[in-house]
Amino acid sequence: MYLYRRLMTQLAHQIETGVLRPGQTLPSIRELALQRSVSRNTVIQAYDRLAELGLIAPRDRSGFYVLCSTARTEPATAIDELMPSTPGRDHLAFSVVRSAGSSLLAPLGSAHPSGEFPALQSFRRIYNRQQRIARREEVRLTQYEVPPGHAGLRRQLVRHMARSGTVVDAEEIVITNGCQEALSLALQTVAAAGDIVAIESPGFYGTLQCLEVLGMRILEIPSDPLHGINLELLSKALERWPIRVILVNPLFSNPQGHVMPENAARRLLSLAERYDLPIIEDDVFGDLSYEKGRPRTVRSWDTQGRVLLCSSLSKSLDSDLRLGWVAAGRYSEPLCYRKYVTTMACRGQIQAAAAEFLSGSRFGRHIRTVTRCYRERRDFALEAINRFFPDPTHVNMPLGGFHCWVELPAAVNSTRLYSELMQQGINATPGSLFGTRGQFDHFLRINYSCINDREKYTKIFNKIGNTINSICDTV
Repeated sequence: MYLYRRLMTQLAHQIETGVLRPGQTLPSIRELALQRSVSRNTVIQAYDRLAELGLIAPRDRSGFYVLCSTARTEPATAIDELMPSTPGRDHLAFSVVRSAGSSLLAPLGSAHPSGEFPALQSFRRIYNRQQRIARREEVRLTQYEVPPGHAGLRRQLVRHMARSGTVVDAEEIVITNGCQEALSLALQTVAAAGDIVAIESPGFYGTLQCLEVLGMRILEIPSDPLHGINLELLSKALERWPIRVILVNPLFSNPQGHVMPENAARRLLSLAERYDLPIIEDDVFGDLSYEKGRPRTVRSWDTQGRVLLCSSLSKSLDSDLRLGWVAAGRYSEPLCYRKYVTTMACRGQIQAAAAEFLSGSRFGRHIRTVTRCYRERRDFALEAINRFFPDPTHVNMPLGGFHCWVELPAAVNSTRLYSELMQQGINATPGSLFGTRGQFDHFLRINYSCINDREKYTKIFNKIGNTINSICDTV
């Protein structure tokens, strides 16, 4: 291992375990080089890589400082601790989703992007213009596109995905009503009730509920905010159980916000090839990268068409569009038929508007604008958490998307915290929803995309911190 990588790993571990605390100034380059008996260039490389990972940041004329510690999920350490389970129906999740849309609550618990950016208005103008043309030319306004969907949109999606190194054919793309339907169709295409699905843990509660409704069993494979899914445990699990499909959210995962390293993505694909399994890749946050360039998808390494890539415009533009897709590879024909026999089709005019919107440079400009804004809001949220939440609190540093994953003191039950915050007009998502075994009961997911008023949200984070302290005092 290169010296800078060894040094980087040691420092990352100290940040993860809380030895180096948020806001703490790191030794100067010269000082650390002397301490560790390495060259100054080695320290510079290590610091630069830690900054790329979002763990530290430079401060003008005063070196580097720790941004935040990495949320620890206390993963299982042995394969014997894992067991396929059938998730139960969780009515709390539906309550969280419904309350997230309330204008009376601070929407920190939602999964929606901010709707304040000009691109959304541009999209609506395109859609309204097409409606006027349809009326003038007496085109039926009720027309819809049967699967696989609008040809022009599918061509634009091919172009869009190619920018991240993901090469797909327009004929394999099936347009869906959002990414949730895309994931559901993908699961139903490659698995059946009773089959085992290996997923990352923590995992998005909407996916857990979908698996519950489909009657599938879940094998939760621990993941961490730096490396993603634990491939060693996944490999052992594949040897032990008849897993039917692997479902991952490798880019800015919900809730952890991690990015699976490229070497890990290739190893995951090798495991799938060894056992001849499909991979369902949830890429709904993939466009929202804070770094230069979009990270590569797992699908970008796939040469056999075994990865079903699911995404949408719901997180990058607007949730209300309900416009998603699956690049289904070898499974495109059965998935297309399943789309036809379940929901028949999607709205044709919204697809045509999306095709026109994606054809120029509008979407690229929007992504650059929105990611700059979300990065600033992330930094504000993390500073507020570190300022107002009690010790020991650990929070991850997402490199994209718009969620952060907060580990609270062990005495804090996130469901109780959710209820008490709701009474104060604050909505945040309890971590208990993101697992089936209660392993994340003292975690909280916070959506910072909505933070457009710093004074207002400073008071809100202060209220959350006071509520956490109050719960700690009563336990």
